[in-house]
Amino acid sequence: MAWGIPEQLDFTPKHILRHNGGYVVVGVDGDLQKISPDGKLIGEPVRPFPTPIRDAVILGDKLIATWLDQELLLARMAAIDLQNDFTEGVNRGELRVRRTIDKSLHPSGNEWSHVLDAEPISLQSNQNSFSFVLWRKGVYNLSVNSIENWRAPEPSWPKLAKIPRAMETVATTCDGETFEIWSKGGGVIIYEVNTGKVIEQKILELDGYINQVYKTGQHYLILYNNSHVALYENDRVVLNAKLSGPISYAEWSESEQGWHIAGWRELLFLSTTKQNRIPLQEIAVFIDGDTGLYLCNNGHWDIIDSQEEE
Repeated sequence: MAWGIPEQLDFTPKHILRHNGGYVVVGVDGDLQKISPDGKLIGEPVRPFPTPIRDAVILGDKLIATWLDQELLLARMAAIDLQNDFTEGVNRGELRVRRTIDKSLHPSGNEWSHVLDAEPISLQSNQNSFSFVLWRKGVYNLSVNSIENWRAPEPSWPKLAKIPRAMETVATTCDGETFEIWSKGGGVIIYEVNTGKVIEQKILELDGYINQVYKTGQHYLILYNNSHVALYENDRVVLNAKLSGPISYAEWSESEQGWHIAGWRELLFLSTTKQNRIPLQEIAVFIDGDTGLYLCNNGHWDIIDSQEEE
């Protein structure tokens, strides 16, 4: 990516989505900001809906996101065309008085939007569809135009039923062939992403409760609740490591055969042959492994200096 360091953001970023050589930045309060392929901010940050964004993915030229307000007990799922400018939505006060479905408010500029009757737990996509889990409802796969392809019952692992919170969905992964659901207690269900057919259901013997899972190909990065991580490949743990805290973002490098990680006041690279750590004053929320460009939660971008690596 031939560009310099982008300008400072005027809001607190939550996570970053790649789009057309640039980025879409999602803020902790629901702000959205486009960044061009040459690193320039496009327009001002905009909040299409006055609640935090729970999850977001990009499918084609559409941003598909879920919005969740836990105080008001409301949730939305909507698609916004990224070829158009983001537009500001209503203020939060209006949500308090528009509580019936027939009068419900929706994210501004949406191509379609749905009122969700349960908390959206996780959202993932591939090039053809997106999949998500609704709490105590089930699993769903939709097209970019919101046409349902399939649905499945709420995930369950009977052997985990007596362990507190062990069946809670904590992560999902998706690629061109499969959609996976991971539970806190190590339960995994693998679906054929095009049909919803269950390919495999299992419980992994791991060293702690799971908080997050990242996957590329057959390479997994598993984050436990005690800030330990495991590299998991070919049905076995190949490396364990201790981090400073939770992970905000991780991406697999095929050329380096390892994971670039944006962590709690640190940047890391982990592989079976090499581990590097760069301490930071702020919390990293994104890292581009190819360029070394990273973003912290204070909205400041920077590039890794190779001399900083431990």
